[in-house]
Amino acid sequence: MNFRHFIITRFNVNIHPEEYELRLNDTWLLDRFDFFSRFCLPSIIAQEEQNFDWIILFDEETPEKFRQMIRVFEKYKNIKPIYCAEFYTVMPRVKDYIAEASKGFDYILTTRLDNDDALSRKFVSTLHRVVKDVLSNPAQSIEELYINFPKGYQYCDGDVYDFTDITNAFVSLLETSRTRHTVYWIDHPGIYEKAPVAQVETFPIYLQNVHEGNVYNYIRGEKAGGAELLADFELEL
Repeated sequence: MNFRHFIITRFNVNIHPEEYELRLNDTWLLDRFDFFSRFCLPSIIAQEEQNFDWIILFDEETPEKFRQMIRVFEKYKNIKPIYCAEFYTVMPRVKDYIAEASKGFDYILTTRLDNDDALSRKFVSTLHRVVKDVLSNPAQSIEELYINFPKGYQYCDGDVYDFTDITNAFVSLLETSRTRHTVYWIDHPGIYEKAPVAQVETFPIYLQNVHEGNVYNYIRGEKAGGAELLADFELEL
């Protein structure tokens, strides 16, 4: 059994039917591109395992000065930018891309990643080992399986916090290539409603960046120390 892996980042597309006008605001975009350049992008470029596509979703009305920055990011071969229109068109565009890119594969694996967060260098390689173990077990018949690494960090103003979340925003979905629900089948707190969930214990393997621009995130972990704890993450702090 083989699989094709896609990391999906919704950069500035509408994630709800309601219009969120701030996503095209210059100040908001400058902040997001700054976080993306310092946290998200370097952590993905540094992945030990590079066998994946990174689909980044941008609004088709993204101003040209930011599109120029996106074209610079495209020099990293794994990045696949997709420009989208209204909310209801976004996931169909993603699924069309995945359908074409995963031809000949039995399974697809999709991972969600926000544009201001980061992954340990070992995130993708660890995830791939888990998937290979699952698919190599002849006793298991997998249609859909969420894979969640509970342990990570939160980062805020130079401080690092231990963080554990059994339905976190870094979850992945393994599914047969014929279904293509993607990891955005449901928002991450509701994953247990849709499919079995495998909780895989690891070292802290993701980094949630908590800052003033967050809509939902806030410090929930216990303070563990400073940036010296982030040796497994490629960041520009």
